[in-house]
Amino acid sequence: MDCILKLSSHEAFPIVVAVVAGTVVLYVLFSRKRTLAAIPFELKPLPESSPGWRSGKQLSSPSIIVPGQPDLIQCFDPATGRSLGQVACTTFEGLTERIQRARKAQKQWAKTTFEQRRQVMRTLNEFVLAHQREICQTACRDSGKTLVDATLGEVLVTCAKLQWTIKNGEEALKDSSRDPGFMMMYKKAKVIYQPRGVVAALVSWNYPFHNTIGPVISALFSGNAIVVKASEHVAWSMGYWEQLVRRALNVCGHDPELVQFVTGFGDLGNALSSSPLIDHITFIGSPEVGKLVMKAASANLTPVTLELGGKDCAIVFSDADMGQCMPVLMRGVFQNASQNCIGIERILVQQQAYGAFVEEMLLRIKKLRLGSILEDSEVDCGAMVMANTFDRLEALVQDAVAKGARCLTGGKRYDHPKYPHGQYFQPTLLVDVTPDMDITRNETFGPIMVVMKFKDEADAMEIVHSSPYGLGSSVFSGDKARGRRVALNLRAGMANVNDFAVNYMCQSLPFGGVGISGFGRFAGPEGLRALCVEKAFTEDKLPFVKTPIPPIVDYPIQDTEKGYKFTQQIVAFAYSDTWWESIMAGLRLGKLSM
Repeated sequence: MDCILKLSSHEAFPIVVAVVAGTVVLYVLFSRKRTLAAIPFELKPLPESSPGWRSGKQLSSPSIIVPGQPDLIQCFDPATGRSLGQVACTTFEGLTERIQRARKAQKQWAKTTFEQRRQVMRTLNEFVLAHQREICQTACRDSGKTLVDATLGEVLVTCAKLQWTIKNGEEALKDSSRDPGFMMMYKKAKVIYQPRGVVAALVSWNYPFHNTIGPVISALFSGNAIVVKASEHVAWSMGYWEQLVRRALNVCGHDPELVQFVTGFGDLGNALSSSPLIDHITFIGSPEVGKLVMKAASANLTPVTLELGGKDCAIVFSDADMGQCMPVLMRGVFQNASQNCIGIERILVQQQAYGAFVEEMLLRIKKLRLGSILEDSEVDCGAMVMANTFDRLEALVQDAVAKGARCLTGGKRYDHPKYPHGQYFQPTLLVDVTPDMDITRNETFGPIMVVMKFKDEADAMEIVHSSPYGLGSSVFSGDKARGRRVALNLRAGMANVNDFAVNYMCQSLPFGGVGISGFGRFAGPEGLRALCVEKAFTEDKLPFVKTPIPPIVDYPIQDTEKGYKFTQQIVAFAYSDTWWESIMAGLRLGKLSM
């Protein structure tokens, strides 16, 4: 320091800057929170997921049922009808064994730090980013979707969930301090979020990767083990997703038995839902099956989160930006061949803009191309997973036409000239639809754009609320105040102004609906906390200040009338409206204590 003081100010300045800079660098290096980096790993892709793969047997009548063998699932590509092999169903005994293995692993996992859990999330995220194509191709082969739909619906939202959990999961689950109130001012009061144990997820087939990985992310980060029962319609890819998660756990030094994937039909789902070994159930599917899951879970009072699909509306006012609105609605309707729980299934257009809207949509829909993206280069819409819905879809269109609607294009199944055994439905435009038609009250889950006309806000609200569903919703308007007002008045769990489904990209928001769209929420802090026991906890602030029991009310009570008056004055002292009443109650307490 003496040397520096002897230097001129010009000569000393660089040295001072270097010392300060060095101090700052050392502080950042040694005082910042240390993080555990992602650990890279590889996983051999399934050969059937490669573009151009044609080794599988061509099935003449593709079906997941293997005649005479109820313990097997026939897997096939819905876009081509080619066999992907057969998968054995998990037995009831095997299910119990898997749950027990998961519970054993969870006891150790519950002791991990949030940073250790974040490392697993980072490891998963890095793998997904580095292997997007393999993941998308696997999902495309199993569900018939396009690569664009797979990227948006499988990879993008999964990365969004992983990143939100990495950045915000600990904050959502950290102890929450609460006001102990006047009487308990000497106590610390808080809510502690503790893992439930082993949770289950019964998920739908429309997004085979994301629907299975999403619940795993939440379960693991909240300290739970998980058993995933995916739909039998996408059983082929389940083993690959299970390997992916288990490898991530393993390379990070944790027991891969934390995650169990089971495969089977409805009877296995019922066995999982009714198992006394399961501590929470998340179900994604139809209202009909959701009721069965809830009934099975009630035998053990197992808590459930039900996401049961929707009949989502989009209300388009005449002042909406049509250049922005129409492309968004095309994606909202036809994304994933319309197999989306939050897909747009009803478009309400104000009468002033109705004609031009219908005309433009007809031009767009007629140009949509169907096919297998792993075989063709130009495909807009892929196949449908469940061909047994085609009769129902055609009947809904016919009912609407019989009651006055117009089917301007499509309306029936499509016999693809290149893939005669593929499962395709024509992109459909159904206009002049009214609330009395069956298609407005039943979830289609198929590529049908339903367009309805409305006069004003009140008329739009009446039309929308004629459906018992209430999952997502959209409002398009150039008037920001009106858009917000209408969106907030819709009976739905989620609403977007001038957009579609972006609430799910905001992973800080809870996801779920009202009415027959279900109850409970996943995603966001609410989703993580749903997988935890919210434990109310108190402790003394100071070791020498503890709760006393005054002799006047100590058991056995010597004078019950005097004891009663004493407790009366305690209430008056603590909760009177004025300070004077509190003082008087305090004086009376003192007198009674003598």
